[in-house]
Amino acid sequence: MKRSLIGLVAFLCLALPLRAEPISKDVYKLMHLEVKDVLTGPILTSRVLPGTANDPKQVVALVTYMTGKHDESNAVNVRLEVMRKDGEGLVSFYSRDFGKENGGFVGHGDVELVDLDGDGANEIIVTYDSYKDPLVTERRAEVLLQDGGAFSTAWTGAVDYDATKAVRTVPQERRDRYTRALDIPATLKTRGVTLMVKKTMLAVAGERLEQPKIVQETFPLRTPPSS
Repeated sequence: MKRSLIGLVAFLCLALPLRAEPISKDVYKLMHLEVKDVLTGPILTSRVLPGTANDPKQVVALVTYMTGKHDESNAVNVRLEVMRKDGEGLVSFYSRDFGKENGGFVGHGDVELVDLDGDGANEIIVTYDSYKDPLVTERRAEVLLQDGGAFSTAWTGAVDYDATKAVRTVPQERRDRYTRALDIPATLKTRGVTLMVKKTMLAVAGERLEQPKIVQETFPLRTPPSS
């Protein structure tokens, strides 16, 4: 477990203390978090639900924080909270606990808001690191879509993966190394029906490729409107 411990310790050492802005304090209070425990916490105010230009925007927070627990698996957690403003406060209407869902070993959470289908409401793209196997480098992503005010995962997968050193824990045919980049312009051309992804293969079955191989991947996101 040395590799994951080193990575976790380095992350904790490099993380700068956050200065909580007023909206941050409201978010952390709703999530029952202390400001001193927060490592990174992008908080974005934007439209993630359908509505007119005059309607209030929503607040999306992805917070990586120290839990106070001493077990390596759950010393750090990553949570997503999607909120709406209610008077002077905030009310949550969608949340995710990635540590709980993955059995711990998560960190380095980040979030992007991108309107993939041009309807004026942004989709939520979450990324976080998984340390479950200390010999595997893995950063995972999820694309969250809303339908009628409810969110669901339309696509999930690794965007940075390296299992070439995991000789004992990963079968040889899966000991690959690759990165993925969401091709937002190409996805926009499909009106958000298909997620377009550029996958760069660096190693296959434990063997490094002489030249990186770029593969265009496609994943269904929505049913075409005509259907």
